[in-house]
Amino acid sequence: VPLGVLQRNNASGVNVTGKAGSRLDILVENMGRINYGRHINDFKGLTDNLTLGLTPIVNWTIYSLDVDGAVASGAVQPLRGRSDAAGGPSGGPTFYTGTFSIPSGLPDLPMDTYLELPGWTKGQVWINGFNLGRYWPAAGPQVTLFVPATALSTTAPNNVSVLELEAAPASCSPVSCAVRFVDRPVLNGTVHAPARVLPLGLAPWH
Repeated sequence: VPLGVLQRNNASGVNVTGKAGSRLDILVENMGRINYGRHINDFKGLTDNLTLGLTPIVNWTIYSLDVDGAVASGAVQPLRGRSDAAGGPSGGPTFYTGTFSIPSGLPDLPMDTYLELPGWTKGQVWINGFNLGRYWPAAGPQVTLFVPATALSTTAPNNVSVLELEAAPASCSPVSCAVRFVDRPVLNGTVHAPARVLPLGLAPWH
């Protein structure tokens, strides 16, 4: 059950409730590092004691996730016959995968294009195992991801794998979600994240 998201520029705490014997999983996303000023020590992962009340929680198992390898090897597969209890998309980190075809025999296909993810929040996308990069339209300003023609195929179905970290579109059903290919990039979308004023006379950043 997803309990919340912590980011360096907003929430600094999440209330965790559970029963005795429950397992707590923490997924750490490396979003890069601040390389100047008082925040230069931008460590990742469990950097201090985690406590339950005043009792430290110990014996953590820490490991990296080879997400690129899992996608490239075809390990990400749909769960056939599964329906969500709420009748909508899953919350928290979830893989979504699907296929599409490009007609063969037509001149100039495939071509470079752009992928747009209306309603999606934040995550990464792969096409045929090729990592397009991170999307975060909920923050902006970049809305689309560049899709090179070399990542596409006209001789076999193209696979799209989306790792959504927070929340898929409300329009998703238990068996269907959608992304969109467009012919122009959108790089100047609305910036939803508030500017953060840094100390030491530095300018605000997003």
